[in-house]
Amino acid sequence: MSAQVRGVVERVAGCRSRLRNMVPMDVILMTSSVLAIIEMRILFVLEYRSGRTRRYRMASTNDLIEMSPQQSSNITDGDSDYEDLPSPDIEDDTDEICHNNDYTLPSFTKIHDVPLAFKDPSVNMLIPGCPINVRIVDVERHPATHMLNPNLYVLEVQHGPHQWTIKKRYKHFQHLHQQLSLFRTGLAIPIPTKRHKARRKSCRKVDRRRLPRFPKRPDALLTSEKIPVRAEQLEEYLKNVLRIPLYRNHHETMDFLEISPLTFVSDLGKKRKEGLIQKRSGGHRTSTGCFRLKRGFIDWCGRWRWRWLLIKDHFVAYVKPDDGRVRSILLMDQGFRVECGFVNTGIHHGLQISNLSRHLLVRCWTRRKAREWSESLLDAAKTTARDFTQPNRHGSFSPVRNNSECRWFIDGATCFEAIADALEKAKEEIFIADWWLSPELYMKRPVMQGEIWRLDHILRRKAQQGVKVFVLLYKEVELALGINSLYSKQQLVNMHPNIKVLRHPDHVTNGTLLWAHHEKLVCVDQTYAFVGGIDLCYGRWDDYQHRLTDLGGVGRKISQGTLCEDTKSLKAMQSPQFRRSHSMSEIGNEFGGLKLIEPSPLLAAEKSKTDSTENLETIKINIEGATPAGSQILTPSPEEKKNPIEELEFPSSPMKAVDNEECARKKYMSRKLKAKRVMQAVVRLQGLKRQAHNKSLESITNYDSLDLPDSDMRRTNSEMALNELGLQGGAKLWIGKDYINFIMKDFEHLHKPYQDLIDRHTTPRMPWHDIGCYVQGAAARDVARHFIQRWNFTKFEKAKYYDRYPWLIPKSYEGCENIQRLSISSTKNLFCANCQVLRSVSTWSAGIKTMEHSIHTAYLDVIRNAKHFIYIENQFFITQSAGHRDVLNGIGEALFQRILLAHKNKETFRVYVVMPLLPAFEGEIGTGTGTAIQAITHWNYASICRGADSLYQRLLHEVGDPNSYITFYGLRKHGLLNDKLVSELVYVHSKLLIADDRTVIIGSANINDRSLLGNRDSEVCLIVEDVDFEKAVMNGKPYEAGRFACSLRRTLFREHLGLLDKGNQTVDIRDPVCESFYKEVWIKTAALNTSIYEKVFRCIPSDEVHTFAELKEYLSKPSLAISDPETAMSLLSGIRGHLVLMPFFFLRNENLTPSAGTKESLMPVCLWT
Repeated sequence: MSAQVRGVVERVAGCRSRLRNMVPMDVILMTSSVLAIIEMRILFVLEYRSGRTRRYRMASTNDLIEMSPQQSSNITDGDSDYEDLPSPDIEDDTDEICHNNDYTLPSFTKIHDVPLAFKDPSVNMLIPGCPINVRIVDVERHPATHMLNPNLYVLEVQHGPHQWTIKKRYKHFQHLHQQLSLFRTGLAIPIPTKRHKARRKSCRKVDRRRLPRFPKRPDALLTSEKIPVRAEQLEEYLKNVLRIPLYRNHHETMDFLEISPLTFVSDLGKKRKEGLIQKRSGGHRTSTGCFRLKRGFIDWCGRWRWRWLLIKDHFVAYVKPDDGRVRSILLMDQGFRVECGFVNTGIHHGLQISNLSRHLLVRCWTRRKAREWSESLLDAAKTTARDFTQPNRHGSFSPVRNNSECRWFIDGATCFEAIADALEKAKEEIFIADWWLSPELYMKRPVMQGEIWRLDHILRRKAQQGVKVFVLLYKEVELALGINSLYSKQQLVNMHPNIKVLRHPDHVTNGTLLWAHHEKLVCVDQTYAFVGGIDLCYGRWDDYQHRLTDLGGVGRKISQGTLCEDTKSLKAMQSPQFRRSHSMSEIGNEFGGLKLIEPSPLLAAEKSKTDSTENLETIKINIEGATPAGSQILTPSPEEKKNPIEELEFPSSPMKAVDNEECARKKYMSRKLKAKRVMQAVVRLQGLKRQAHNKSLESITNYDSLDLPDSDMRRTNSEMALNELGLQGGAKLWIGKDYINFIMKDFEHLHKPYQDLIDRHTTPRMPWHDIGCYVQGAAARDVARHFIQRWNFTKFEKAKYYDRYPWLIPKSYEGCENIQRLSISSTKNLFCANCQVLRSVSTWSAGIKTMEHSIHTAYLDVIRNAKHFIYIENQFFITQSAGHRDVLNGIGEALFQRILLAHKNKETFRVYVVMPLLPAFEGEIGTGTGTAIQAITHWNYASICRGADSLYQRLLHEVGDPNSYITFYGLRKHGLLNDKLVSELVYVHSKLLIADDRTVIIGSANINDRSLLGNRDSEVCLIVEDVDFEKAVMNGKPYEAGRFACSLRRTLFREHLGLLDKGNQTVDIRDPVCESFYKEVWIKTAALNTSIYEKVFRCIPSDEVHTFAELKEYLSKPSLAISDPETAMSLLSGIRGHLVLMPFFFLRNENLTPSAGTKESLMPVCLWT
């Protein structure tokens, strides 16, 4: 620094010190600012003048660059105002730029790559091979407020499909130039080889105008007439910088252009404002701590940290530049707010970004920067994020997604197979949220391909392929539940590092002991989602047959007359003489002219089925223990224990189970392979086809197109393959712990998955009836958004500083309407409908400050607006219709008011309710172990029919006969277990509502306060409203029924009435409202089945039992199934389907609430309701 400059600085410093002793503080601040500006301007002028003289001298002797005569004559005046930025003199400073739009955006999987610091030279933030176009479109002048840099240049940047605008002053260009110059200087000097000298000589001949030439004259010294020229100079400088790869990819250039590693990632949406800011720690909404003292302390004493803030379509994120890791995600929601200024934030140039989960306080350099951030945030909130920031129907976090493709699933068999196929197609991410997850669950059954389709093997296979798997599990109270989520987590995370599992909540620190994460969802690539009531756990796999027994073994349905002949033929084929003299190809001709079986026309038709109505009915496999007359199951006799088929048997009780699980698994797989070979031999030997069943299929030709959807909605591919082989039984469908009866015994020892929990030779399993739903496109993104919100909240509470658990980023909704279907059988025939994701969440479950109960609101709205009928399947029916203080949800009141309105208007209106006959809790009613069962039963009956506030009692006073409007039902099944008749209730676990064959609600929410109020259990549902209609009948009149809702309702009716296998055309289920169906078919079938079951099995619950004493006496008498099996079988032949009446008078004279002194009595009432 020259002596003249030092003198000016000293004089200014002296003035500042004297003022400090003479005037108040506010005057000091203002005066110091003015003096600082004067000082900087003097320094600029002096340095500029002295530097110009030196540059004239250097230019006169500079002969390093060869120039034309015209360029040489202009160097004295023109080049002295520029400073060249030489091209990096290294050989690899090249890359290929495509100018024909032939480029590929970085894959979405890039967000899961190992993060690198922004300054890391290996970081490539741009679209490979894509040029960047920059131009200055406007210049704003602010000479009064910015004396040194009065010009604000508006730059328009284009890179691939992204276009954005940035605003920069001259000092920002100057800073970029200085940093690039330092970078150029710091590059290693290459060895002066001959090749290098030739390259250097060629560089001297390059047109200087192609090099970045930075104009050095400050904007403060420019007149207004020179501004357009200056804009051209800076634009040309930037363009030349961007032509040089090393400069273009430099982190300072990326900073100048507001680009980060996440900017151009595919499926993250358009480029919006980004930049470096300071943010203060704290501001999160968390449920940790009883008095939230931790959050308050952090908010008050938070630290300021440098972060890179970026705005995307519907979220805000910030990244730590030092390591490139995402540090937080703020979703734009209905609580999204942006405030700036000292009054709103308490700091100068402050900006506060708020949503329902957090307040983020940001500090900017200038007021202009804060204003730009605010405008960009509000623009995103009002445009691309409008679906989430505006109020949505039913108070949901997500809007209605029009024309979404979806489909339903009845029972777990088809749903599990569809989920397995979808998981297998995953390319980027897999999200799973479950109340309970069993890693060893077989997704496709019968197990015909080893362990390929076991859930944990599927997830490991996808993780090995690079797919990121994220699993959220409910962390149970271990003293109350035995689902052992810790075991599930350990099994999954040990599979592969790409599998991440989090459990929530932490009961001690969180204080949440009573509530659970109850939603069940699977989402693939944030594009394909499964929602419903089906957990991926033991006991859920089932189909429409709801089998009670599963003893394994291979059999084939044959006639009695051919049994002996086939047995003799099989023995002859096994003899050594026969094997030596016959090849397998000759066996067919040797035995009755039979040949190897070709695929049947049935299977061929199944593979090539179309949407035509002729293909809507399909064949089912009857693997029940009870077989029709005139046929039997070929099973090994006690004397044939050495048969490899018999070796398929698993231990029938825990006492016989093997201790070594791995050995048991391997033994099972090897024996299954042997059994498969024997099965194939039997098939080749007999060559029999199921002609009778085919004939019954051919007789079904006149079904309505809404009656029976394609077979893939009820049958799995594995079942069809077994049916093609003509086999009955085969390997076990429920292996080890999967064979369960929840009332007989609850789960334990889950770390031994192949060990039976109950003795399957003496105890029937409990069949499981459930409903699931599939949706793709924007609605699936909404499901993923819910999962992401929960995951990020759980990470903040439990794993904030564990980088191996990343923050999840939601995809953009751009292009969702063009998403292709998964290439799996389950998505060949989808319905088109309007879908909306609903949920129940609050602070403890999702970290939001408001409570969302959109499921409850939607239920009430659908019930109130129903015109003809409502069909409900649910695990519980706990709702008070008279405003009971212990039960708060309004389902019962809404049903009461709707029925009352129908009665006043003399309308025909029906309400069907299907629910479990008893809760699935371990224990025996009337004993100390049955307290939990009795408690739930009490609240169900209190809501339905007992007490003045119950729905039936209120309707009795208003409408006379409630049965004309509403009726309640259960499901029951019977079968043979070791030649003994057995019966068990079918546990209804569905969470379903259908209204008017047009609207459906499917999800995880029960009809109780826990699921519906929002601040208790977390739940997710999907409301589906048909947009595709077909002609139908309603109350005897023509009606337009929705294809999704009507096909689901009719298929359920056929399952419950036993019409799926019969091919019965005499029963018309099209009209669910008319008297002929409601009373003569539905109620009559349920009453007949109920009567037969009580006569044969003396099963409970029963209307004949009013007290515990009567219950004991009722159970002490032998049932007809024991005393007279032949008569019992004759009566059971009259059973149609599974439908039975719900007994209203069961234990009506007993108080079923927990008795004083029991542990259940210590629990609050809200635990049961």
